[in-house]
Amino acid sequence: MSIYATLGIIFNNAYILFCFALGIWGGVQFARGQGLGGQFWGAMWTCSGLAVVGLILWLARAASGEDLRSVYVLYELFFVIVLPGTFALLRGRDDRVAAGIFSAIAIFAALSAISAADPTRHVIAPLPSPTPISALIGPLARRQESL
Repeated sequence: MSIYATLGIIFNNAYILFCFALGIWGGVQFARGQGLGGQFWGAMWTCSGLAVVGLILWLARAASGEDLRSVYVLYELFFVIVLPGTFALLRGRDDRVAAGIFSAIAIFAALSAISAADPTRHVIAPLPSPTPISALIGPLARRQESL
């Protein structure tokens, strides 16, 4: 596994944790009837920065010749855009409703990042090679091609 893949996994895990923390934080603020403060916005921009670093690491992995499906760059772009985009759509609102919206968006982004981290999708985590199944299926597939 390359250093880019290792760092990609680390930054994806950090992004997941930040998003869950933002979602819980926004949900608590919503439940208490309070708005969002400057600390929340700082954490949101930090989370977006993690997503930018994750995108750069994904591009470095792709440029280094790692076998990644190019369509999954959309996951990384979504992670970069989702929180600042929500901020822009809400025009910087910081009331109770905005806290509820950010809570839902942050939890959805965390769940999306978990989906992207699934090793069978080969987005964040590389596939282990050879897997026991691929070791069994590989010779069978080559034999089918020769027939």
